[in-house]
Amino acid sequence: MCFQNEPNKQVKVKYKQLIAFSENKKEVGSISAAIDNGTAYFKIVGRIWSWSAEDGSKLRTQIDEAIKAGIKNAIIEGSSEGGSVFATNDLLALFQQFDDVKIKVHALMASAFTYLTSHFHTTIKKNTQGMIHMPMLGARGNVKEIKSSLKLAENITKDYKKAYAKKTGKTEDKIEALWADGDYWMDADELLAEGFVDAIEGEVEAFTDFDVDALAACGAPIIPEAKKTQKPNTKTKTNIMDREELIAFLGLDANATDDQIAEAKSAMKIDALKKRELDAQAAAGKKTPEAGAEDEEVTAEAKTLVEAALKAKKITAKEVAAYEKLATADFDSAKIALDAMVAKPKLSRELDPQGKGDKSVGHASWTFDDYLEKDPDALEALLAEDPEAYAELEAAR
Repeated sequence: MCFQNEPNKQVKVKYKQLIAFSENKKEVGSISAAIDNGTAYFKIVGRIWSWSAEDGSKLRTQIDEAIKAGIKNAIIEGSSEGGSVFATNDLLALFQQFDDVKIKVHALMASAFTYLTSHFHTTIKKNTQGMIHMPMLGARGNVKEIKSSLKLAENITKDYKKAYAKKTGKTEDKIEALWADGDYWMDADELLAEGFVDAIEGEVEAFTDFDVDALAACGAPIIPEAKKTQKPNTKTKTNIMDREELIAFLGLDANATDDQIAEAKSAMKIDALKKRELDAQAAAGKKTPEAGAEDEEVTAEAKTLVEAALKAKKITAKEVAAYEKLATADFDSAKIALDAMVAKPKLSRELDPQGKGDKSVGHASWTFDDYLEKDPDALEALLAEDPEAYAELEAAR
């Protein structure tokens, strides 16, 4: 096909999953790739997070092979709530090796994902939702270390303002005014009017359970209904195109059976409609039908459930409020989901999965001073991504 003459043509390609961000890597999401008829295709689904050296090598190899084969154009499609600013910067550098890149957004374009879309021609659906906000980083340590983290956050914020200003044609002051009150959400018409995208495609996006969960997780003001699919009379295998995304989202083994996929999907599903009704009642100052002493009992049970998950390191502190709200709305579903989770490993463990301290594997054997001397950028990334591991290094020092 001629890429430049048919930018909106729907081409079905068989994607190969390169990177899978599962619960064992803190967040849910995946990156897949394919080459078809002279064009490189990439699909980004869910959270963008730091990847291992092995995963990064797969992605770089795929792009290197495409470029060596004379492929100059790339299409990126998908839906993402953002994620790590560092991982997103890595993706930008990799994709910029192509002469022409176009991004086709599905349900969600938020946070760090908007930084990526700001550098390329971007189209959205009629019902896409987008969000920008000031980049967020963690800070911990003594006064000098906190000042260093603050300088890093200021640098990244400045970079985002410049990217948004260049994309939209606005001044950096106007960009800063947009996110002055926190998350700034836009529907498709607003995204186009404000200049964050280049065009709106004619069709409406059919939201999946994955899209609904992602929108709810990042605080979208409007949560759509997932697309209802007709159940077959007989049990059939999961569609191959959907299977990789489901496995990545659910954090299952690559060889998971259809029954395991169905069971895990059922366990993770939350009643979004009921949650929206409760939120609407709370915003209006109304009590729910179960208001009173029973409300307090339900809230207490929800807190106890979520505190246990936090203590077991299944969730992070920033996820507590969201899970308490979910547990209050639907305790049984939340309990099933939390019980199915596994403890999230520390970043230091991911760098050295065998725990052997081999520097060729990662930085697990490094001291705080080793980081300062050999790779201060890695130390800053550790502070942002795993404050607990950072604190252990600092204490050992």
